[in-house]
Amino acid sequence: MPIKLTKRQYITIAVAVAVAAASLTVALKYFSRAFPEATLHLRVNRGQSETIAREFLIRRGFSLAGYRHAALFNYDDTTKLYLERTQGLTRMNQLTSGPVHLWRWTHRWFKPQQKEEFEVDVTTDGQVVGFSHEIAEAGAGANLSQDQARALAESFLTSVMKRDLNDLDFVEASRIKRPARTDYSFTWKQKSVNLGAGSLRVAVGIDGNQVAGLTQFVKIPEGWTRGYEKIRSHNDAAQEIDQVFWFLLILAMLVILVRRLRDRDVPLRISLVLGLVAVALELLSRLNNFPLEEFYYRTTDSFPNFLTTYFLTAVLGALGIGAVIFLVVASAEPVYRESFPGLLSFRRIFSWNGLRTRSFLMANIVGITLTFFFFAYQTVFYLAANHLGAWAPSDIPFSNQLNTVIPWVAVLFTGFFPAITEEMQFRAFAIPFLKKITKWWPAAIVLAAFNWGFLHAAYPNQPFFIRGVEVGVGGIIIGVVMLRFGILATLIWHYSVDALYEAFILLRSSNHYLMFSGGLCAGVMLIPLI
Repeated sequence: MPIKLTKRQYITIAVAVAVAAASLTVALKYFSRAFPEATLHLRVNRGQSETIAREFLIRRGFSLAGYRHAALFNYDDTTKLYLERTQGLTRMNQLTSGPVHLWRWTHRWFKPQQKEEFEVDVTTDGQVVGFSHEIAEAGAGANLSQDQARALAESFLTSVMKRDLNDLDFVEASRIKRPARTDYSFTWKQKSVNLGAGSLRVAVGIDGNQVAGLTQFVKIPEGWTRGYEKIRSHNDAAQEIDQVFWFLLILAMLVILVRRLRDRDVPLRISLVLGLVAVALELLSRLNNFPLEEFYYRTTDSFPNFLTTYFLTAVLGALGIGAVIFLVVASAEPVYRESFPGLLSFRRIFSWNGLRTRSFLMANIVGITLTFFFFAYQTVFYLAANHLGAWAPSDIPFSNQLNTVIPWVAVLFTGFFPAITEEMQFRAFAIPFLKKITKWWPAAIVLAAFNWGFLHAAYPNQPFFIRGVEVGVGGIIIGVVMLRFGILATLIWHYSVDALYEAFILLRSSNHYLMFSGGLCAGVMLIPLI
């Protein structure tokens, strides 16, 4: 027999639709202003840049037969932060679209247990802006004088890299005597690029009588680095202090878990199922990332040992993630069920009968509405905060996940793991637990919210407390919603928000497979609603 909705529930649905529509309007209109992106034009993809890098090495007379290849989309985050903080986002985008080649495809060719290897940096518009040819320290070579080696380096800059020496100021040279050769490094500063106290530099390495490397980089003043580290230390300190209270919360969860196990009041089955889901997602995610991790393979290790270690670590890491999920759910569920007997219990959420209840329907609608609302909330929060002088680094509109076989698995895991662990800890467990201590629901909600919020304080956002406040205030809203609609609503909200953030890069792709898979994984919570 069909279950009819009450008048109050119809009103709730109408309000939810109105809130979702208004939130979507705000987010679409102002999100890019609150969270600006760095300018990045991918005129060459990974495959095209590999061809450019390979041809560069072949023209230099190197053979890559028998070499393994690995590649990454790469950039120096410290340089990005320096340019953004000192030059502003508009100026940084101008610089990185011209003389400062920040965004790069880095290609590596290597042979296991062989010292000799190659790396080539190719910009997103197809220019080679860096390379290295690493050889053994004992390798034979010439013993050129410093003047001879510098002449060789300058010839390489002008003939191969097409650089104008009149635009370069010589800065320094270094010399290293090897057993059978002499190596040099020469550095110049580019005069036509004004970076204030910093400077754009180019360095050329000479091993014996061969050009062994080219690096183009931004020299960051030590004073700025020390000042920024001091600023960031406040972020780290805020998070470390908050972690003390988080540790106490975890300790309380473990104590209660032991007691509940003694009373045989622990949902072992659902905890185990969710733990196994986490194991599968984490293992799949790690296996999917293998082509990226191969880039960091150390040639001093045997490749079979590297593979064995990597896959063993992947399995153990996945089991560890599964154990975390199991413990969190097992310890939080009994407290939640006992404290909120009028709400749909966690055990019933995933049953067929639970899926068909009005409580499930309303929680699902509210959770999806919260997803829209939270994007609008963050947009408005940072528009106001930025107006008052707050700062957050710009987003990068590209991810190495796009270079994996199944990038959508990251969407599933990024949505699933934080949703289960954080909602079960800071909502299902912390709020009723703190209520028993404080004897007041508002105090419990606020304390749980800001304990959760300041665990995010180590983000580079400034001032140091801004991220903790933003997440903490959001946590208060989420806590109130949980009291009214249950943990399912906040689980759906948390999964959907984190999954959508991870899926943005897929949804904006021109590849239909990426768009569809990203959208399906991010919107998976719509399936039980339907």
